[in-house]
Amino acid sequence: MLTRGLPPFLGVGTTWFDYPSTKSFTSMIPGSVTVAYDGPGHVMYLSGKKCPIRHATRYLTDLTLPQPGTVCPSE
Repeated sequence: MLTRGLPPFLGVGTTWFDYPSTKSFTSMIPGSVTVAYDGPGHVMYLSGKKCPIRHATRYLTDLTLPQPGTVCPSE
């Protein structure tokens, strides 16, 4: 399997557009989590959305993933 040895990934996808494709990617890596952002948009980290930024920063600084099924409300 090509994903052997990879750490779990964090994906964030908007429920309006990106969630299905993001989820299909992260589901290939065991232990990964996809956060749903309940609204429109792209590039959640750069767009200033507080909830996705909080989860991404926590993952990037200490590899802590949110619980599966986590949903960020639209801002």
